Amino acid sequence: MFDYVIGIDGGGTKTLGALYSIDGLEIKRVQLGFSNFSVDEVKAKNTLIELIETLLKDLDVSKKVFIQMGIAGASRLSNKESFIDYLESKFNCKVDLDTDALIALYSVDKRKGEIPILAIGGTGSIVMIEKAQIVERIGGWGHLLGDEGSAYHLVITAIKNIISEYELGQGLGVLSEHLLKKMDLDDPKGIIDYVYNKPKSELALLSSEIQQIAKTDSLAKSLLINEAKMLSGQIITAYKRFINDENIVIALKGSFALKALYVKETILEDLKKHLPNARIDEAGYEPVYGAYRLAKNKVYKE
Repeated sequence: MFDYVIGIDGGGTKTLGALYSIDGLEIKRVQLGFSNFSVDEVKAKNTLIELIETLLKDLDVSKKVFIQMGIAGASRLSNKESFIDYLESKFNCKVDLDTDALIALYSVDKRKGEIPILAIGGTGSIVMIEKAQIVERIGGWGHLLGDEGSAYHLVITAIKNIISEYELGQGLGVLSEHLLKKMDLDDPKGIIDYVYNKPKSELALLSSEIQQIAKTDSLAKSLLINEAKMLSGQIITAYKRFINDENIVIALKGSFALKALYVKETILEDLKKHLPNARIDEAGYEPVYGAYRLAKNKVYKE
């Protein structure tokens, strides 16, 4: 049995770690910079090592610790097992590494008999469910193959609209003119270099510009509403594909799904129409606490 659990939630902007007693009492938390393996694997590893060192500082070395990480880009880590072995040897702890999406799933505040559905709409998007200890997903294919219902997908859709307006010679609309100005482009032809030389996370930031224009521009508003409907559509698909008639709780995570103009209300309206008996988890727990719950699940299964 373990005495403590360290939960770690790592993404492209920040990495949050928390030390918990085995009963779930938070003892200490530390926040550092990014740890997304897809952005920079070396820097991500160094961030995680520093975070663990800080959380373990002053802890009795005789105590047994389970470290559960949920890190963005985990599936792209070049040698996952080697990194886990290194951490276990360095810190004398049990270590496991999963995706940030999985620990977010375990943060859903589900009640007895409920099947959780987690929808993440941030820079990217994914919908996940857990049923009978089996995790399934809809979406999560990445920005080249999907990411519908996300800030990045919204921006790319708006940029494609600029190209369409330009090629049809119909004149650029308000939204297109605004985005070109924010991209510091005088000519739509510069879009190629701009898009192909910007990281996904930086392009996604233009979603705030679309929201600004959406207050007065019908096209921008419709793009946001359509993006929301794509994410709610994936939630409904996940229910029909994997769950059917069981009781469900749905949790929305990610700044785009929760805070973008028109998005959250559109998703909730769609869910009320198509899944009227679903319970919505408005609060839930932090994903870092989901890492603790995932660790506990693994410990007791062992």
